[in-house]
Amino acid sequence: MKISLETIRQKEFELRIFVSFTIVLVICALSFTVFRQSPLSGAQMGRLIGLSASQEVTFAYLVAALFMIPASLLRMWAGSFLTSRRMMRFAVQNDGLVTGGPYRLVRNPIYLADLIAFVGFALVLPPVGLLMPLLLLVHYEQIIRYEEAALRRRHPRAFADYAHRVPRLLPVRAVRWRFREAGKEWVINRDGWVHNALYLLFIPGFLWSAHTHRLIHALGVGLPAVVLWTYLHMRIGLQAEQKRLPAKGKEELV
Repeated sequence: MKISLETIRQKEFELRIFVSFTIVLVICALSFTVFRQSPLSGAQMGRLIGLSASQEVTFAYLVAALFMIPASLLRMWAGSFLTSRRMMRFAVQNDGLVTGGPYRLVRNPIYLADLIAFVGFALVLPPVGLLMPLLLLVHYEQIIRYEEAALRRRHPRAFADYAHRVPRLLPVRAVRWRFREAGKEWVINRDGWVHNALYLLFIPGFLWSAHTHRLIHALGVGLPAVVLWTYLHMRIGLQAEQKRLPAKGKEELV
């Protein structure tokens, strides 16, 4: 039986959290085993600007902490508009278009926030860690195409207009007035904060690692938020599936 690209993208979208975690775990495993003796990518950047060996490592962790700030703010802002009910469902939610706030800048600000965060993570890993944001970008491109195809079918004219005005992932066409308009809708509500703060604790974590030069300290501080986010994502997604499947069965009987 021939499997279509659409079917593959659908499964990749539904399993997106597991695909993302697999990419992260594989790259981290390579970084901590095969390439454990290699210098940090951020430290090599520090060397280029003339820092000492100790300063290079401090620089890597400080820059990583800086990356977590816009990643956290953008994700919580976007989550406040999208809502956890839509964002954490396993199936595409195409009942409406969200175009306000950060969605004025790019059509997929949550994925952009994730990429910013993982570039930061890559800086405190050996150079092989740079594959992490690159592979995640490839993964995101596939699930974005699937998600947007569903939105295009449901809202053909509205989505076509939106896609014409707003870039998919990078704000290359977001001129100053667009940032100004989006900024007027700046809000982080409780839903956006609770369900999108998975990078927030890495800010103090990386600052601690900048002092100790040990990644384990950043992981110890930051990972609890990731574990909580994973739990919330799975709980909301599974609850939605349990409600969707009986309804789907009734439709098929009719």
